[in-house]
Amino acid sequence: MILCGCLLLFAGLTDTKPLPVFANVFVGAQGPYRFLVDTGAQTSLVDPKLADELGLQPEFRVELLTQHTTQLVPGLKIRSLRLRQRTLPEMEILVHDVSEARRMNASMNASIDGVLGMNALGGFDFSLSPATGILDEKAERPAGEAIPFHRLEGRMAVKARMGRETLTLILDSGSNHVVLFRVPSAMATIEPVPFTIATIEGSRSVVPTRWTADMFLSEKLRIGTLPAAIVQANGTQAEGLLPASAFKTIYVDHSRQELVLVR
Repeated sequence: MILCGCLLLFAGLTDTKPLPVFANVFVGAQGPYRFLVDTGAQTSLVDPKLADELGLQPEFRVELLTQHTTQLVPGLKIRSLRLRQRTLPEMEILVHDVSEARRMNASMNASIDGVLGMNALGGFDFSLSPATGILDEKAERPAGEAIPFHRLEGRMAVKARMGRETLTLILDSGSNHVVLFRVPSAMATIEPVPFTIATIEGSRSVVPTRWTADMFLSEKLRIGTLPAAIVQANGTQAEGLLPASAFKTIYVDHSRQELVLVR
């Protein structure tokens, strides 16, 4: 079973809409094609139309788990993807409609041909800049607060302290707000308000949303109150999603298993 993030939240509580992060992906000598970068997804997706244009033939089917559905999706192994001069390792890519992600970002006039998940990004260091919507696979390690991450279900997880609890949160560049899979005790008395979420397969639901208490990723790094959608999640050991958009820049250092966070 494959976990796919790409939670796209809208009808928000603030007027600020963070930029999604994109990468220009080449398939062999063809491209570039615009892929949404989603560190909350275990695997990568390609739109069926592009798969047909490139002659990509499915070789198997896997069970894809999103927030609301579980479905069998065709997939294949591919070894010809690259980001500029960096060739990505052979990996699994699933053929899945990404028109919902395209529709959600229509205001940016951004064509979206696929989703780049963590199976494509796990072999090298890179930076994410939600402030500009750019993935840079050649960036140097910046000055910032370094915190450890660990691999959980093929994704990057960090520890965040809220009140007396420590939460395990997946760093997710596919969400634009905090998502929690339970209500921490520090948030229990906060009155919820309705909030609408949409997922990669186009389903929508109204979920309760509360403001978080302060979260500490380290002794020095505090994240103030943010809106957090409370949703039920199946098949994961994580306790929520931490949006990459909470930071100006995130540098992923795989050799040290650290994230360097710039607010």
